[in-house]
Amino acid sequence: MNDTQLQTSPNMLDLGTQAGAQKAGEFFVDRALNGLVDGVKKKYSEAQVFLGAAFSRYLQNATTRYNQVRTLATGTTPRTIIGKNNIYVSIGVKFGEKRIDADTIDSMLRISNNILILGTGGIGKSMMMRYLFLNTANRGEYVPVLLELRKVSNQSIGQISVLDLIYSCMEDFDVKLPKEQFEYSLRLGKYLFLMDGFDEVKETQATETAAAIQAFCAKYPKNPCIITSRPRRDTSPLETFTTLKSLPLSKEQAIFLASKIWKEDEKTKEFCRQLEDELYEKHRDFAENPLLLSMMFLTFMRNNSIPNHLAEFYNKAYDALYSAHDSNDKGCYRREFRCQNLDEPSFKLLLSHFCFQSYFKEDYEFKRDDLLAYLQKSIKKLGFDSVCAIDYLEDLRNVVCIIIKDGDIYRFSHRSFQAYFAACYTSNSLTDEQQKKLFASILSGKEVFWDKEDYYKILAQICPQRFAVNALEEKLRFIREEVNTQLNPDKYFFKLQFNAISIKNVDDPTSRMGLIIGVGECERLYYDYNVIGLFRRFVRNNYSKGMEPEREYIWSCVRRIQEQDINCRQNRCEVSFKVIDSTDVLSDDEREQFYSTLVQLNETKETREAIDEWLLEIEQGRELLATGNFIDDL
Repeated sequence: MNDTQLQTSPNMLDLGTQAGAQKAGEFFVDRALNGLVDGVKKKYSEAQVFLGAAFSRYLQNATTRYNQVRTLATGTTPRTIIGKNNIYVSIGVKFGEKRIDADTIDSMLRISNNILILGTGGIGKSMMMRYLFLNTANRGEYVPVLLELRKVSNQSIGQISVLDLIYSCMEDFDVKLPKEQFEYSLRLGKYLFLMDGFDEVKETQATETAAAIQAFCAKYPKNPCIITSRPRRDTSPLETFTTLKSLPLSKEQAIFLASKIWKEDEKTKEFCRQLEDELYEKHRDFAENPLLLSMMFLTFMRNNSIPNHLAEFYNKAYDALYSAHDSNDKGCYRREFRCQNLDEPSFKLLLSHFCFQSYFKEDYEFKRDDLLAYLQKSIKKLGFDSVCAIDYLEDLRNVVCIIIKDGDIYRFSHRSFQAYFAACYTSNSLTDEQQKKLFASILSGKEVFWDKEDYYKILAQICPQRFAVNALEEKLRFIREEVNTQLNPDKYFFKLQFNAISIKNVDDPTSRMGLIIGVGECERLYYDYNVIGLFRRFVRNNYSKGMEPEREYIWSCVRRIQEQDINCRQNRCEVSFKVIDSTDVLSDDEREQFYSTLVQLNETKETREAIDEWLLEIEQGRELLATGNFIDDL
């Protein structure tokens, strides 16, 4: 949404103030909430129900809360999402190849009542959800409820309740309503549920949470539901949700956002000029992401240049935050450290250990006592006995702004920092043996490597050869020896990585086709897939061509199997290779052609050859170390 659009919405311009929230609340109650109140009163007597007052308070409190946001670049001073001094720029979404207007919910809900928006970290999904809450509250079609899905961690495995989560969320904003009446109100279809951050749900709770959301939406289908997430495999149970993808910032949007970050001084103008001339194209991966663009801005203020690699970029951005200048200088701010006796390397090491511990325990937000316990553990581990955990926490919050306080909860200003510092600790503080044990543990678990893609990418940039050797070499040697004993090594290698094929719609020639990991029961499948996938992604950059025209043959086979109703549901077909191997629908020759086509499309032979070449390079490097004149060969 641009400034012109905002000027046409006088109510929204007032939302940054308490009076504006009250005005919006009255406007809202007169529309969508009226239907909700009247509907509940038909079931319960008027004396028992105080929905109007309750939801008026809810809207006032939630609007005030959600319109205030702090960013890395703006420091401790809150900015608004809409209204004066706002920092919001719409990121946009797309459905298939069609761009969808995200300035309101209208265009999205014309596609489906259940929407899943996928986007990378820092792209602005959470900011968009807050904006949609504020915009919907002001317009009055629905009662919006914004639920941060990371709060699922407060519930026990096997007892996850979306209804309880929503009810608790509204209680946080002083909605006093008997639960029975609230549950009845859900049947009236007046709510809009905005569920933010499915990717922040712990791995152990993700599948159950997805199933609980699906069941909730099936029970109360009149209420639209929009979910955001980074791409992850555990969104698959959300079958009735139509997937949209968040769009990156265009050059014009990036320049517009950069102009909002700080005051319009010469330094800001110069950054915007360089974005226009070269920075956007040169550093597109950074500039098209709102979070990374803000970090680019801070880094530019300090260094007058932008690093090329993600690891160096995060390092420079952290340096800019740690050594921020006075608020009158270059758009940054400065506060005094409480931990005066902790130098910069020690401060970073302590932060890295804390991030490493919490990252691998999948803790992304913390209660105060839990966070202090983490910090105290890191202080004791590193021998920084003179450091007070409370003082260090205040420095994380108020000086470097990596931790923010949200009500009673503490969380990272963005999870990408947690991944970066976890990678730093892995690289700088763990021995080779410790790294090998760590990688063997996490890569053999039931988690695919892209769930921690930023972590692996940063590790591969900090020390690429050491990461590859410690994470991949031993397993790749085992796989190579095993594969070389097979009559059909390429087919065997292929099936070490995948055990099913999925086609979203076998009747649509443009439908996406994918290979599936984790459908079957093979315990080692994840380990093989993760090691080979990491090798292709970060060691040899060996990507699959995707499903080229040869996929017509794959489609024809799957269509024939689909006619037998084997594991096909609704408009999606997912067939395991166990079925392919045993079905009578295909002849032996057709089966072999089926696998041969998949092997070719996946570039299996090329990957095997690349692994052989890399392992040979490793062996030759070690032979050089054994020679007397190895220094001359380095």
